[in-house]
Amino acid sequence: MSNEVQDKPGEAGRKEAMVYVAADPDQPGAAWAICVDMPEHKKDTAKSIAQWVKEGATVQHVPLEVGREMVMKWERPEKRKKASLDEQASLL
Repeated sequence: MSNEVQDKPGEAGRKEAMVYVAADPDQPGAAWAICVDMPEHKKDTAKSIAQWVKEGATVQHVPLEVGREMVMKWERPEKRKKASLDEQASLL
């Protein structure tokens, strides 16, 4: 699958796809949600972004590949907490 999108149907010029990500302020470089930036869906995109902000995310506009990496890096808070507790227990 290509990371490029056409500016408009029929145009030969292509550019890299951009996405919005809900970056987790507690996990630098990680994001828990992603939304492709498509002008034809700007109302749905705005609703998603508004919800992310309400939930405490920092919204960033990044290239698709960066967004994918950020989402793959994110860990659920419960999982991080359990890993931390397991690490503390191993020190005892």
